[in-house]
Amino acid sequence: MAQIIVTSSLNKMSGKTLLTAHLSVMLAADYSAAVMDGATENSALAMFIAKRYNLNLGKNYKLPIAPYHSLQKEKFAELKDSCDVILLDAPDEKYFKYADVLLTPLCTKEGFNAVTASDSLYASLIWEAKKQRAALGKNAFRWIVIPNDDYTPEDIKKITEAGKILGFQLAPRLHRRPEYANGLKSGVTVLDKDQPELKTLFDLPDLYARRELKKLASFIWPTK
Repeated sequence: MAQIIVTSSLNKMSGKTLLTAHLSVMLAADYSAAVMDGATENSALAMFIAKRYNLNLGKNYKLPIAPYHSLQKEKFAELKDSCDVILLDAPDEKYFKYADVLLTPLCTKEGFNAVTASDSLYASLIWEAKKQRAALGKNAFRWIVIPNDDYTPEDIKKITEAGKILGFQLAPRLHRRPEYANGLKSGVTVLDKDQPELKTLFDLPDLYARRELKKLASFIWPTK
């Protein structure tokens, strides 16, 4: 039975798809992984996976790939028995109840308000999803908030305190590095540094970005 990792967006440009893509590379190196989103046409996530397939075919690379599936064409429940992990770039809140882990990239004042106010719509949606899981006899999912904006130390303190009330953990910050966006566009990410034929493509900023992703992954999966 697959572990379901749901990435949820509080607002546009939060880094939801970028995070899903990079985590898929990390997990596909060691596990049978798949990625899904709700796009009706070619999405950024679908194009990212396609580019990695093309690089492997055209240049004989050995990039780890988590196959892409569309929620518009397939029921994600059909994959649960054939994968170790499914990363779901969630189109809306109705998928929260399926999560084993819910990841929330956090940016802007709107995002800050959504996770620090107990009566916010977002907090209410997550509480409802937890109740739905409980009604089905399932454990509550682990909710992780990942800041990727320039929040002040006072903001971070407030978010941390809110997490104790709302039930989320605050992950290490994931900076808005151009290296992450470049990887999504090209199909080659900072996580591919260990590929022998690609080592010359990376420099010091890429190594910092890679270290940051590894730190985040260790927070999400302490025993991975």
